[in-house]
Amino acid sequence: MADLDAGATGTMCSALLPDLIRPIVVAHRAGNRREAAQLYAQVLPLINYENRQCGSRAAKAVMMAGGVIASDAVRHPLEPLHPATRAGLLELAAEVHPLALRWGR
Repeated sequence: MADLDAGATGTMCSALLPDLIRPIVVAHRAGNRREAAQLYAQVLPLINYENRQCGSRAAKAVMMAGGVIASDAVRHPLEPLHPATRAGLLELAAEVHPLALRWGR
């Protein structure tokens, strides 16, 4: 939201939730900041978890759970997500239903 408020006209989100970010940007650009902020508040826990706990591994884990890809293997020096971290990620993702979690099903 801070970037949009500062004049950004788009976003460069991960593959985890672009379908959930788009409505935020559209609402903000249409001048409906309140709606944009409400939508942002709904996905912020997942964004924070991705950024702080998982990094690029988050998108792969959600895509694998959604049947989009067969493996969430990452290259060295990254290590696979800890099972508890993966469970927390998928729990948060299930609450907001990103396309990546259901696309391959």
